Amino acid sequence: MSESVLVELQRITKSYPGQIALDDVSMQIQCGEVHALVGENGAGKSTLIRVLAGATQPDSGRIVVDGREDRLGGPSAARALGFAVVHQEPQIAPNQTVTENIFLGALPSRLGMFDRAAAVARARQVLEPFEVDIDPRRRMADYGAAARRVVEIARAVSQNARLLILDEPTAALPAAERASLLTLTREFASSGGSVLYVSHHLDEILDVSDTVTALRNGQHAGTRPRAEVTREVAIRMILGTSLEAGESRNRPTPGSVVLDVERLATERGGSPHDLTVRSGEIVGLFGRIDAGHERLARAVAGVTRPKAGGMCLRGKVYRPRSPHGARRQGVGFLPGERKTEAIFAHASVTENIVAGGAIGVVGGGFVRRNERHAVADRWRNQLDIKVPSVRRSIRTLSGGNQQKCLLARLLTLNPALLVLEHPTFGVDLGARVEIYSTIYRATRDGLAVLVVSDDLDELQVLSDRVVVFRNGAIQGALSGDDISSNRILELAL
Repeated sequence: MSESVLVELQRITKSYPGQIALDDVSMQIQCGEVHALVGENGAGKSTLIRVLAGATQPDSGRIVVDGREDRLGGPSAARALGFAVVHQEPQIAPNQTVTENIFLGALPSRLGMFDRAAAVARARQVLEPFEVDIDPRRRMADYGAAARRVVEIARAVSQNARLLILDEPTAALPAAERASLLTLTREFASSGGSVLYVSHHLDEILDVSDTVTALRNGQHAGTRPRAEVTREVAIRMILGTSLEAGESRNRPTPGSVVLDVERLATERGGSPHDLTVRSGEIVGLFGRIDAGHERLARAVAGVTRPKAGGMCLRGKVYRPRSPHGARRQGVGFLPGERKTEAIFAHASVTENIVAGGAIGVVGGGFVRRNERHAVADRWRNQLDIKVPSVRRSIRTLSGGNQQKCLLARLLTLNPALLVLEHPTFGVDLGARVEIYSTIYRATRDGLAVLVVSDDLDELQVLSDRVVVFRNGAIQGALSGDDISSNRILELAL
């Protein structure tokens, strides 16, 4: 083994009842590198993190640190070796100060007494390289998600970490803070530390990593230097196929006009918009913040009312006064804020799927109780919603499976048009492919789809046309081979 290797996992296997979480997995993490670990939910990433953190003992295999085998008999043993984990869910004590959070369990003392002044001074020293405005004397409750991430990383640095394990570190972070965290990650590696960077954000993986390892179904699916990994290569490593494989190859020819928007203004005195969406067609809407694309989509969905102009749906005047009114006329809406605007968190999968009044289970104004679960089961099978029983709470599902439940809710209504806001936000690649396939199949049956997304790759994969907005006005529409990230951004900026 090379002297530059900090830790090597050799043929690690870990099983749970009914599941092999890690199956003969081997990998190396070099000194001074950012090693990205990618894979779908359930691929084995969390188990591998727990093994390195000493929280889980493998059934078989060897862990070699600095050339010597080590059992990592518990979290304290891992910390003693300099292995520190920043978990996806913040490990923060909100009512304690920043200083107390940085030195949890290891506060500086003098003569056996807590030395507050020394602790604050040391906390300032640890935070200084991060170039953030965080007062070590203030409570963590005074700070948001970005500061909490910084404090967790500072805690690891204060413990002289040699291996920093970052599990979805940019979750809930705004773009600026996300960029700062990536910079800190690179600087830690440049100083000689090693980073295991676990994320489903491929743009971050490609930006920050030196090496990429993929897990698939608990097995090692490949390790490559970053120089050999494009976005397409990373997707194939994760999925075993391309993001565009299958359904997207068989796109229907758009049919008759389903939605016709004429001179529609979403703000008083705003620019008028003209737009058509045909049966079997997917039209993407893109723009920067407050460019007007989201307002147009929400007007179509009945969330807001336009200030001028009009719309026709299947040749008839269309004036929705609410999402419910739009739904009754054949327009389904999937909001971008899944957790706060769409799911009923305390309800079952069945109740979430039939919430819109599924066709075939409504009689006399009431849902027929004996048919609800049968309908939900059909959609579970059709959309491959991964849940043992539709009677389970929707809260127990992953984000991707929750999103498929919401799509099922819309499709049970047999709509003419779907308006989808950020349909794959917060879901892993495997669920993304399945959601795309669901949308493709629906368009083959004549459904028209309007998609709002800030994911340029998503728009290129999904859309027959992309309409680009800037400063409240439509700047142009792209179709076919003209749909590219560069062309979209040229119009948007």
